[in-house]
Amino acid sequence: MAKLVSKVYGDALFSLALEENKLESIWKESVLMKQILEENPEFLSVLCHPEMTQEKKTSALLDVFGQDVSKEIMGLLNIMVKKGRIGEINSVLDYFDVQVKEYLKIGVVEVSTPMPLSEDQKKQIENKLLEVSEYETVSVDYQVDESLLGGIVIRIGNRVLDNSIRSKLDTMARELSKVKLSS
Repeated sequence: MAKLVSKVYGDALFSLALEENKLESIWKESVLMKQILEENPEFLSVLCHPEMTQEKKTSALLDVFGQDVSKEIMGLLNIMVKKGRIGEINSVLDYFDVQVKEYLKIGVVEVSTPMPLSEDQKKQIENKLLEVSEYETVSVDYQVDESLLGGIVIRIGNRVLDNSIRSKLDTMARELSKVKLSS
């Protein structure tokens, strides 16, 4: 159900942002709002409290965000309060973020290596990703995972390219376990 709510409200915000020709500004606002809500989880808890009336929730949102967000974002917040869905605002903003990145052809990539990469190595990886994908830009999160032993693991969405030594050793171990030795 939460996935459906994210899609419905996220698609509505995306369509409105395109229609109003404000995609990038609304996207920036949504990213900042998500960050604020993540840094202040107690605010969302208060908004979700069953004893808070719609009027109090709307007033609290207006007090916190009213002067700093667009009418489109404020409209989203108000409709989510009216429909009793404000507790799912983070998932809506996440969905919207994914939609915008797809539309703008921004690839979100996670790269794991057993040791930190140099800036030159990072640049080579980013250039190769742009070369072999449909993305115009990439946003890369580099992580160090010493358990890989060597090699690299690249995650783009739900696709994984695992060229790590750990993966190769695991595959070899599985293959060896299938071998039956005769006595």
